[in-house]
Amino acid sequence: MELARPVLLVTKKSFYEVYGLDRKDAGFLAQLDKDRELAGFLMADYEENRDVIASVETFLKQEKVPFQRVSPGQRIEDGQFRLIVAVGGDGTLLAASHEAVTTPVVGINSRPGRSIGYFCASDRGDFPAVLGAILSGAMQPTTLSRMDIWINGERRFPPALNDVLYCADSPAATSVYRLRLGEAEEIQRSSGVWISTPAGSTAGIGAAGGRKMNLSGSSMQFLVREPYVGAGIGYKLDHGVFGDGLCLTSLTPHASIFVDGSRIAFELNYGDRVEPRISATPLRIYLQG
Repeated sequence: MELARPVLLVTKKSFYEVYGLDRKDAGFLAQLDKDRELAGFLMADYEENRDVIASVETFLKQEKVPFQRVSPGQRIEDGQFRLIVAVGGDGTLLAASHEAVTTPVVGINSRPGRSIGYFCASDRGDFPAVLGAILSGAMQPTTLSRMDIWINGERRFPPALNDVLYCADSPAATSVYRLRLGEAEEIQRSSGVWISTPAGSTAGIGAAGGRKMNLSGSSMQFLVREPYVGAGIGYKLDHGVFGDGLCLTSLTPHASIFVDGSRIAFELNYGDRVEPRISATPLRIYLQG
């Protein structure tokens, strides 16, 4: 086994760990005292996640594989680790993927009964076999397309594995923008626009009515979310699959682009141009066979 570089563990923090143990939120703890069913549910989530993380650490120690543990969102220098192991669910893996340029990633679902773990290659039952195969070189990663976001001609970090959402900062506000694809162009009003990679086509955009795409593809997809269609109003650019050439100009005073969920957001000014492009750095990831 290669021992020169350590493995990076990116580990989920459960709701109870964040609000009960770390922040000691008085309102949260008072609610748990009143709602024993909720308390039991959150404690089970916390304990199962904690136990799986401990099991992964024990396995790596037994295999004499050095490792470093961080929480989602902590910045690392790509290339200093041989492998990134995300223990949690898809949210944890998405956060881990944002730190990976060349380093491969594998996900371990810490609570398969509750978390979908679409990108996770294993769970607490089979992770020793999966990690063993990866560390020995018997299992090889695949590559998934990612999306770079360019704002006013400047590429923003990180690339999105799943999707980006353009919308007004207030969820109650209408988003106004100009959408252009090729020669077609129109001003629209809606609650926002989803733009996804093939990997993200089963996530938010799928729930909004988008189509499932081939996971190994390199196209992108957009979908206008809750379009405002009044009398005599209809949009030609309400959905579609594209490779390049989509440009969204924000005409909303307070709007943002959200990358792979709510954790990463870029504020937009009136007239800012957003252009999604297939990234030159796809994600190397180990998936279920």
